[in-house]
Amino acid sequence: MRESNYYLIRTTSGRQAGRLSSAQKEAIERALPCIDITSSGLIEPWKIFGRQAPLYVEIGFGSGGFLYNMAIKHPDVNFIGIELYIAGVARLVRRMVEYDNTKEPLPENIRIMVKDTREALNEQFNDESIDGIYILFPDPWPKKRHHKRRLINPVFAELVKRKLKRGGFVVVATDHHEYAEIIEEVFLGSSFLKSECDVPEIYQTKYAQKAIKDSRKVYAFKFIRSQIQ
Repeated sequence: MRESNYYLIRTTSGRQAGRLSSAQKEAIERALPCIDITSSGLIEPWKIFGRQAPLYVEIGFGSGGFLYNMAIKHPDVNFIGIELYIAGVARLVRRMVEYDNTKEPLPENIRIMVKDTREALNEQFNDESIDGIYILFPDPWPKKRHHKRRLINPVFAELVKRKLKRGGFVVVATDHHEYAEIIEEVFLGSSFLKSECDVPEIYQTKYAQKAIKDSRKVYAFKFIRSQIQ
């Protein structure tokens, strides 16, 4: 059983924002242990999923809608979602049990890490072990004094490159123009190759739909790790 403060919902700035509903808490207690690999140490996907398959990772999956839909659409792929905030994890788990906490979570090709992204990548993934990474609408931290909090920077791009297999991809989406320019600059500066982004599901996500409604452009990128570097 996890400590009670595990159920606190925290904002992206770390402040306490409330508690989970009783149904969400029950889902975390009953269903999350079936798919939670946070404490599994250095992961071996074939052991975790019981099969050999491509491995895709979504970083900061929020409420998990994109992760859930992609796992259903691509049953031949293993998916790991990384999310630090338990509120989003609870929403995904509730969806996976069809809002009935007595059921086993489905689809079977999803596993979850409740952890900081950098720690998760550094501590639990072998180098050159991931086929694809999705980073959708990371916090742009628009104020200049907060730019240092942004997830995507040269150091992070090098970490991603190290964990991706040669020829692996990273897909990034944002609705923030200045951050989009930084994202492109950072990944190209880390010797990634830019490719056409062929993931229409991005535009079905909550943040994309909100951006479109507010007449803001959605910037979607796909970067490929070189086969050479």
